[in-house]
Amino acid sequence: MPGSGSIFSRMKMLYFDCFSGISGDMTIGALLDLGIDLDYLRSELRKLPVEGYELQASRVVRSNISAMKFDVLVGDPESARQAHHDHGHHHHEHHHGHHHHKASGILSMIRQSKLNPNAKRIADAIFTKLAISEGKVHHIPPEDVEFHEVGAVDSIVDTVGAAIGFDALGVERFVCSPINIGSGFIHCQHGVYPVPAPATADLLRSATIYSKHAETELVTPTGAAILAAVVDEFGLLEGAAVEQIGYGAGTKQFQNFPNCLRLMVCSDRKDEARRHELPSSETIDVIEANIDDMTPQNFAYVTERLLDAGALDVCTIPVQMKKGRPGHLLQVLAPQNRRAAIERMIFQETTTIGVRYYKAGRSVLERALAHVETIHGKIGIKISKLEGKIMSVTPEFEDCARIAREKNVPLKEVQALAMEAYKKGTGN
Repeated sequence: MPGSGSIFSRMKMLYFDCFSGISGDMTIGALLDLGIDLDYLRSELRKLPVEGYELQASRVVRSNISAMKFDVLVGDPESARQAHHDHGHHHHEHHHGHHHHKASGILSMIRQSKLNPNAKRIADAIFTKLAISEGKVHHIPPEDVEFHEVGAVDSIVDTVGAAIGFDALGVERFVCSPINIGSGFIHCQHGVYPVPAPATADLLRSATIYSKHAETELVTPTGAAILAAVVDEFGLLEGAAVEQIGYGAGTKQFQNFPNCLRLMVCSDRKDEARRHELPSSETIDVIEANIDDMTPQNFAYVTERLLDAGALDVCTIPVQMKKGRPGHLLQVLAPQNRRAAIERMIFQETTTIGVRYYKAGRSVLERALAHVETIHGKIGIKISKLEGKIMSVTPEFEDCARIAREKNVPLKEVQALAMEAYKKGTGN
């Protein structure tokens, strides 16, 4: 896990299971089903100067699955329900002269609110994504995108409400399944559009999508904006223990297919030594640069700096470059979250003008460190295991070298003493 030292720390992860698409209200419904308190949501949303709406949540059943249905009722309930369907497709004419219907106004309202910093950051990111994609589709600057009366309140409550929920759950990592987007065409005030609607399609660019079971729109622009803003990885759920599951109901009902969003709260155990999957495997970044005009001493210095910057391993390989020039290939293995820092360091400290990187799988044995006492002092012993069985035992080189120098004893003698002490201690 990025940024955590202990291998036992577990990261709280939220998995979006979008087998029936996603919308803003489905997301909040699922968050309420996971235990977010509706009154807490109400009181947090009151930190925004938006009025004239009511929040409603009720238990419903979708194809035999019990789910939470969340609704934002704006103005008088009948017209509000009607408008909710239109959710996310916005007029770009001035309907009401209210200042806060421009995206720029809504964003500054979120930024100036008393929401806590994390909820504010997420809400800002979601709304920004929504405005950028709507702007692109209609070829207007994002800050000038306009939301009509109901659409504005709806979009604000859905995006900020989702952010409040994610923050309250304390989620550190978001993963999303392949997304069922539905199919067919939708009718809204600008005409007939293919599913997914243009803004939604733009927001789903990094996602994996498919279409099954429903001839209708399953992903709304707000739902897509939530994913575009928070998801760290689109993929299947693996290496995680599921702790809680919540279902948020969509408005439409289908014959024998549950129109719900499923959210799973998991503890991500990716970085624990997992017993059942050995040797433990992980994905790392390999970062490389070809260098033909640097002195060898500089390489030693760069290597040290790169290891300080979080590299797992650094090596330089002599290579023959074009026109028969001798050079070096600098190869760095790094955890995925350190790539940017390491690239910066390579550009700063070497003469290269380009680096390349790729992902690689790496299998590592479980490692442990023991200490033994010898007549010359304490020495560390590295132990590598596979499925709990010891594969190799080596005395810590630095410890042995230091003792050999201090006591003026041959290095190999110190190493042999350390191994002997280790064997005595374990009774082998």
